[in-house]
Amino acid sequence: MKEKIYTIPVNEAFEKEGECAFCELVKKLDKEVLDYVLGPSYMEEDVREETDKHGFCKYHYDKMYKAQNRLGVALMVSTHLKKINKDLDEVLKNELSEKKGIFKKELNTPLFDYYETLSSDCYACKRMENRMNSYIETFFYLWKREEDFRSKVRNSKGFCLEHFTMLITEARKRMNNTDFQEFAEVIVPIQKQNLSRIDEELDWFIQKFDYRFKDEPWKNSKDSLERAILKISSTVLE
Repeated sequence: MKEKIYTIPVNEAFEKEGECAFCELVKKLDKEVLDYVLGPSYMEEDVREETDKHGFCKYHYDKMYKAQNRLGVALMVSTHLKKINKDLDEVLKNELSEKKGIFKKELNTPLFDYYETLSSDCYACKRMENRMNSYIETFFYLWKREEDFRSKVRNSKGFCLEHFTMLITEARKRMNNTDFQEFAEVIVPIQKQNLSRIDEELDWFIQKFDYRFKDEPWKNSKDSLERAILKISSTVLE
């Protein structure tokens, strides 16, 4: 089947020899979204409305600050901060007008709820989530229609636990019982085999610190710690 433009990123991710193709896609998306946010787009009115509304998470504020486009970041933070100041007038008015019950320890106060919403919101994360949803759609589209793609998945190194769980969960939603069982019979052994593989590589990495093994070859273990952390937590160490 002729490759379509929207299937290219997913196919390319599974052609790489990484520990999780979806982590590869997240890494690629993260760069693309930051490039977009810090490019000319931050001067566009509709984008600024969205960044004013949502702001960014701690992770993306850190990445944006380190990207060295200080003017772009300052402009977005400035207008977002003005919105927060305006919002706080109403939030604090409600917060301070509420009477505290004698026996009730109330956590969900107006200020608490406002901060919870604010701190969990992020314009960049929302863009990434939308794109990742389309990649998940593409994965199942390709799995259903292309044997070549299924072969790439079979030959992959499995997934991190987050994306393995996501695949199984999504497959349950999208497939009938027969198709789901066939899918699981492929995906689960791949995952278990590759978790065992990386466990063995990490064991050898640890043994290499024993003087008795110092002259033995490293085999595939030199970066096994980084890859094990990715498998467990989806954390790409750089």
